[in-house]
Amino acid sequence: MYAKLQLSEGKINPAEYDFFLRGGTVLDRKGVIKPPQDWLTDQAWDNVTELERLLPETFAGLPAAVSLNFKEWQHWFSSDKPMPEDAQLPGEWETKCEDLLKKMIVLRCFRPDRVTYSIRNFVKTGMGNAEFITSNPTSIADIFEDSVANVPIIFVLTAGVDPTEILMRFAAEKNQTVQTLSLGKGQGAKASEMLNKAADSGSWCFLSNCHLSIALLPELESIMDNLFKKSLKKSFRLFLSASPHPEFPISLLQRSLKLAQEPPRGIKANMVRLYSNQPKMFTLCASDREFRKAVFGLSWFHTVLTERKKFNSLGWNVKYSFNDSDYQVCEDFIAINMGRLTDGMQQPDYQKGKIAWQAIQYVVADCNYGGRITDDRDRRLIKTYAKEIFEDAMVALEKWRPIGTEEYNYIYPADEANTKHPDIASIFTPDYFLQEIQKHFEKEDQPLAFG
Repeated sequence: MYAKLQLSEGKINPAEYDFFLRGGTVLDRKGVIKPPQDWLTDQAWDNVTELERLLPETFAGLPAAVSLNFKEWQHWFSSDKPMPEDAQLPGEWETKCEDLLKKMIVLRCFRPDRVTYSIRNFVKTGMGNAEFITSNPTSIADIFEDSVANVPIIFVLTAGVDPTEILMRFAAEKNQTVQTLSLGKGQGAKASEMLNKAADSGSWCFLSNCHLSIALLPELESIMDNLFKKSLKKSFRLFLSASPHPEFPISLLQRSLKLAQEPPRGIKANMVRLYSNQPKMFTLCASDREFRKAVFGLSWFHTVLTERKKFNSLGWNVKYSFNDSDYQVCEDFIAINMGRLTDGMQQPDYQKGKIAWQAIQYVVADCNYGGRITDDRDRRLIKTYAKEIFEDAMVALEKWRPIGTEEYNYIYPADEANTKHPDIASIFTPDYFLQEIQKHFEKEDQPLAFG
């Protein structure tokens, strides 16, 4: 979209943009002499020679420059600090390629694997901010602000995401009661009764797994039509959840607000999503500082397990559907082991200062997340992660960071040891962690983050 805007304003050369999209193909290789360099592929050299032929006004002499100064070009080609898209081009070519598109074309010739990152820089620089290259998940609070009593809200389900706990927490923040029912065979009468009761009382009704009762949905929509003709209490809301299904009624989709609960891609995006799903305040615990650190560690643990899937068989021997319910059960167990307060009262058998790390490791890596694992090597991997994360170093005064990530910004963001305040919990809220992660975490996933 940004490129189209630039083209319409005459700020981008159409021929350059076309080459960036298509690259160059050599049809007649007679007379084409490739430099004897192992790092330079035939495809890269074809792109370089065609670039000179098709766009001589800017790139004339590029093949000769690469042949004569191959050491400088190889250094740029293999650079990792900074990466090629951020490094200067060798010799005079940094000056010749004065705009980002020209540099992107050269990068495309040599390092097509880095083009995606250069496009992000291109759009960010041109638009003036990172808003257009950042995936910001829509929250239930955003959808709720736009909703009214006679408009259903549908959670579109995907693997690894369960909206139930998110909805329950949000309802607690709004001081609302939620009547829930998982649809299935023979649940039609119960659903109708629950919907009418919720409408009369002004509470919320959540009908989950609608895709399991597709035949019931036309009847349910008819009930909604009759119900919505009445004067409803403003506090009433109807929530539905369903996986994509080809026979799901189009009319129901069109009349509803949709919220797609998709797991984001990348470590930063996953951490942001987990903290955005937290309530306004962390669970009250006797060991509140330790609990906040453990939540960060659990969020990191969940994120790394989820993101390993992108490596296919190098990440997991078998693909597993880790989801939000796994995370929530483990967070609740950690809160219990750190003296969760009930009505402001501490559990009588809790001893502050003693954290049962072995029990936490067992519940996390063997019972909960580990309960999904069927491969022995995968089980050994998840146990290793649990032992590295859930131990005394996690809650020490120093800022915790994942092992092996000393060079990267994956550190625990709160400097609680040097903060003096009568109510630390009011400062280091989930929103504080959310903002710090958005500001400082690495934009691209670093391989060392996975161990």
